[in-house]
Amino acid sequence: MAIAAEQVGTSAMKASNGFSQLLPTLLAIAGYSLSMLWFGRSMRVLPMGFAYALWVGIGMVVASVIGIVIFSELMTPAVIVGLLFVFVGILVLNSAQQEVA
Repeated sequence: MAIAAEQVGTSAMKASNGFSQLLPTLLAIAGYSLSMLWFGRSMRVLPMGFAYALWVGIGMVVASVIGIVIFSELMTPAVIVGLLFVFVGILVLNSAQQEVA
């Protein structure tokens, strides 16, 4: 839920045109506020490093896809390789957490 709310906030911030449009600006504020609330709650049960890496990593991948699909941003080979590295990093962190448990 924290990641989804952050993506709503990020997409709304892009759509706000530098905070010059009221509705997307309010949606950005709401999205980021809810994201912080839910992210803080997730850290009650998840280790901080893992929770943050997961939040940032998945958020980065989703934001890139939203940028490409909705905002017509370019998908270059470098973007694809970078996103694959992020995805692999999340998998490695996840497996490391399971080893500790």
